[in-house]
Amino acid sequence: MLTQKFKNKRGCKNVLNKYNGYMDKKNKIIINEKKIDERLDIFLAKNFPEYSRSFWQAIIRQEGVLLNDKKISPHYKLKIDDAIFISQKILKGIAEQKKIDLSPDKKIKLKIIFEDKDFLIIDKPSGLTVHPSESVPKNTLVNGLLAYLPKLKNIGEDETRPGIIHRLDKDVSGIMAVAKNQKSFECLKSQFQNREIKKEYLALVHGIINKESGEINLKIGRSKKTGLMATGRNKNYREAKTLFWTVKKFQKNSLLKIQILTGRTHQIRVHLKAINHPVVGDKIYCLKKYKNSAKIKRMFLHSYKLGFKNLKNEWVEFEAELPNEFKKFYE
Repeated sequence: MLTQKFKNKRGCKNVLNKYNGYMDKKNKIIINEKKIDERLDIFLAKNFPEYSRSFWQAIIRQEGVLLNDKKISPHYKLKIDDAIFISQKILKGIAEQKKIDLSPDKKIKLKIIFEDKDFLIIDKPSGLTVHPSESVPKNTLVNGLLAYLPKLKNIGEDETRPGIIHRLDKDVSGIMAVAKNQKSFECLKSQFQNREIKKEYLALVHGIINKESGEINLKIGRSKKTGLMATGRNKNYREAKTLFWTVKKFQKNSLLKIQILTGRTHQIRVHLKAINHPVVGDKIYCLKKYKNSAKIKRMFLHSYKLGFKNLKNEWVEFEAELPNEFKKFYE
């Protein structure tokens, strides 16, 4: 339940009055539910459902949302009498945001590797965004999935990500698992949270790596300076571990097999940049000394293997075929 406090008799009507309520002139929402115990970003996404949780996470990090007049983490769990402040600038900006479009789109073709009553295993192409957001409101993998499986819209925790347990960056290709029912969603979600999923990637990186194998164990978080993910010792950064094996060495590049033991945003890309071997074709995390060639049309990072336990507690593994751009380096 939401209650509002006023410093004037009439108050100021909430410009996003989805809950038929009011905010005070300071745009504060006062929590009045003893057992809410809900994350701030989830709470905002539920009460402003036209905007995704990732949108609110970004707004919170930009200090467009404060809690008790202080900067707060999107993961903070709300308590009674907490005051959520949303800046007027943000409120006005929200009204101008593009609306997320969850319309089924048959034009988004799916490359299906495996399917049963519980799971859909697909091979996502490079260049396709996984789910709609304010920056990419339509033409996503989710739009294609909803055209193929209309019932998927009720699966999961976020209506903008039906059936989606894990994601790949837009420019990363490869294997993804999609849950076809809530039981399989919870099954996979638990395995991801407990780090029981096996995820392996292939990456073509800049420079020669002479080690046969290695481990990158550097914390990752969002840099206040650049807004990008970065490694560092900041207390708010989170543990991240990446293992790699050198498959082949070329004149100026190395081909790596990679396994991630944690699932941080842009983990592989950030970790490889941190050891001075960024992924070829990565326009965001590329070092200046490795300027990408204009001929490179994609990022050379491919998720080729995924393993997990199905609902029968059987271990299953799937592989995604190598893209043509990769084959000449791997074969």
